[in-house]
Amino acid sequence: MTDQLSLPLDATADRLPDLPELRPMLARPLSEAFDSDQHLFEPWWGGTRALISIGPGERPGEGDVRVVDVDEVDRTATLPELAGTAVRVAARSAILDGELVVVDAHGRADAAALERRLEGKAGRPVAFLAFDLLHLDGRSLLGQPLVRRREALKRILRPGDEVAAVPAIATEGRALFDAIVAQGLAGMMARQRQGPYLSGLRSRLWRFIPAVAGSIPASETCSSQCSPTSCAPNARALTTNPQIGRELRASSAPTYLRNTATNSRTAARRPPYSTK
Repeated sequence: MTDQLSLPLDATADRLPDLPELRPMLARPLSEAFDSDQHLFEPWWGGTRALISIGPGERPGEGDVRVVDVDEVDRTATLPELAGTAVRVAARSAILDGELVVVDAHGRADAAALERRLEGKAGRPVAFLAFDLLHLDGRSLLGQPLVRRREALKRILRPGDEVAAVPAIATEGRALFDAIVAQGLAGMMARQRQGPYLSGLRSRLWRFIPAVAGSIPASETCSSQCSPTSCAPNARALTTNPQIGRELRASSAPTYLRNTATNSRTAARRPPYSTK
């Protein structure tokens, strides 16, 4: 069977097909961390799940950006700082899955500040931490294995202040989880390497392991059903483990998240955003 990701893109096509309406795939909770060479393990920063749709545009970087959260609320106008996401993605059209986060002056993901921004109030900038790629230049990637989708995401995404890819750690789930617990992060995602993306479904192909008691919201998103205190991960946490730290420094976090790992004052210098 032909591998869709190996096919050459037709950069001269006049128009790509419109993007489909998709919904986030959801994880089932699990009480204990585990090791597995069949899974990729990722830190959960404690944000709100969202899909970002880009394009289709005439050229890469020119497509319109649309941000829709896990509750199917369009947040595009509320989060103007994400309007430039298209220039970070080397594609004419794409759909990215990830989480929205706000970081405070101490390098912690601030759920209360994120909620205020989602309500349309002024505040610190929101970043999008991408962990999956669902559609690329007119092709659905839903049937591709996770490991291939992540490879494609890494290939097309140029990290910046407003968007970056979440790091994935192979095999050593317990080691990552220990670092998460030690630093008070919200939890860990474990996703099967060869699994497809099941739009709108909750599946055991994805497991969410909470690091804080009571921090599992209805859709493992740490959104409005999750208290601010249980969703306040520390950006320094992933630098305590050498392997995890290397992944983080390579490409995982927005510039201001990386900076807060060594200098928490960096985030404080970011200008506030207002939708008014």
